[in-house]
Amino acid sequence: MAKTMRSIAAVGGGKVEIVRDVPMPEPGPYESLVKVRSCGFCSGTDFHIIRGEMAVPVDPFPTLLGHEGIGDIVETGSKVRHHRVGDRFMNPVFKKMPGLQYGVTWGAMSDYCIVQDQQAMREDGVSESEFNPSQNACRQIPSDLDPIDMGVLLTLNECFSAARNFTPEGKDILVYGAGPMGLATMKYLRHLGAATITCVDCVDERLALAKSLSGADEVINFATQDKDALLEGRLFDRVIDIVGLSSLLMEGSHRLRPYGIVGSMGVLRNTDAVLDVTRLKNNTLLQMLNFPYGQYDITAENVDLIRSGFIDPKDFYTHVRKAEQIDEVLELVRTKQALKVVLDFD
Repeated sequence: MAKTMRSIAAVGGGKVEIVRDVPMPEPGPYESLVKVRSCGFCSGTDFHIIRGEMAVPVDPFPTLLGHEGIGDIVETGSKVRHHRVGDRFMNPVFKKMPGLQYGVTWGAMSDYCIVQDQQAMREDGVSESEFNPSQNACRQIPSDLDPIDMGVLLTLNECFSAARNFTPEGKDILVYGAGPMGLATMKYLRHLGAATITCVDCVDERLALAKSLSGADEVINFATQDKDALLEGRLFDRVIDIVGLSSLLMEGSHRLRPYGIVGSMGVLRNTDAVLDVTRLKNNTLLQMLNFPYGQYDITAENVDLIRSGFIDPKDFYTHVRKAEQIDEVLELVRTKQALKVVLDFD
C-alpha cells in the first residue's frame, strides 16, 4: 500500500482542510525527497485561491495549496550527484503520484516534495522533456538559515525583485499598502535609492512599522485622515498598489508626473480584473507585477542581505502555527491580527 502524507487543501466555500490521503512522492533516479519544514501563508494569493477569486486559472477544488515552501533533502535518487541529504531548498516541487484525488495549486503545504538534480540530467544527456519546469522556481539555500524564518524568503524575494523592477533610484514613491509585502518592498526601495517614500494604509501599527522598519518618510491613515487633501497637488514618479485593487491603479496614475509608473503589484481578484485604460492619466506607464518577475534569480543576493543584518525575516511575520491550525491562520490573516503567518510542518 502506497504511503500517504498530510497536505492542506482548499475545498471551496472559503474553507480549507487538512487531508491525510495524499500519495507521498516517490523520488525518481534524478530526484531527491524533501521534507517540508515550513511554508509561508500568502495573504494575497492563498486567500484568493481559497475564496475562488484568482484572476488566473488554477486547479478546481479541492486543490492543494502552498507556494512558499522550505524543506530539507532526506533521501536522494540513484543518479543524483549534486544534492546531498541535509541540503535545504526554497520552493521544492510537489510531485503528482498515482491515486491523487486533488488538484494542485503549487502544493507545498505538504509533508514532502521533491527536487530534481537537473545538472546531472544535463550531464547525462537526459531529454529536456524529462525536466520539470516547476523546478525553475527551486533554489538551494544555506542549511544554517532558520527554516521558519525562510518561510518568508519567497515573499522577500518577490518584494526585492519588484522594487528593483520599479527602478526607484532618486524617485519619489507612493505606496498603497503596509502589509508584509508593502513593508518589505519599501525596505528594498530605500535600499535601492528611493528619494522619498509615502505610505497609505488603514492600520496604525503597520504604518508605524512603515516608518520605523521600512524608512517611509510620511504615512497616511486613510481611515482617520483625509488622504485626498493631504496628497492634493502632489505628484510622484512611482505609485505602487500592493493591495490589489484596480481602483488604486486608476487613482495612482493620476498622482504621477509625466513618464511616471503606476505599479500593479497586489494580486487582483477575478471580480476586479478589468481596467479601463482610457481613464489612466496621459503620458504615464502601467507596469504589471501581480506575479513577480526575477524573484528566484535574486535569491543569493537576498540571502547576503539577510546575513548582513539589513533584512531580518522576523520583521515580516508575526505568527507561527502548526499545519493543523490552518483555520486559525485564516482568521488571523483575515482580521489583520497577523502581519504574516508561517506554517510549521516539523
